[in-house]
Amino acid sequence: MANYKPLVGREWKYGIFDCYSIVRDYYALLGIDLPDYERPEDPDTCKSIFLNDAKKLNFYEVDIEQRKPNDVLIMKLWTKEPMHGAIYLKNDMILHQKFESLSCVEYLNHYYKRRTVGCFRYAA
Repeated sequence: MANYKPLVGREWKYGIFDCYSIVRDYYALLGIDLPDYERPEDPDTCKSIFLNDAKKLNFYEVDIEQRKPNDVLIMKLWTKEPMHGAIYLKNDMILHQKFESLSCVEYLNHYYKRRTVGCFRYAA
């Protein structure tokens, strides 16, 4: 697991400090370079970037009950399609950057579990 503490407390800014940015930055701490994507003007009008490109990014889906540290959880929080990404840390804690919030570590509670549509692991 990476030392994620420098990623906590960042102010949300779409396309700069958003949920995909924190996923990219976390994986960079692990020595893995994920490409950046231009963000859609309206996230409600497109398909999930991560779900569409997971295989191309060298991720494969695992059952959420088999989650491990460093897995990426994809959630459907405020959009039609599942667009939110979070890093699973351990002990049911996640690192993520919510819309118009500071990046944080939170408990993977019932609310987030119900909205998780996929758990993805990087194929080392």
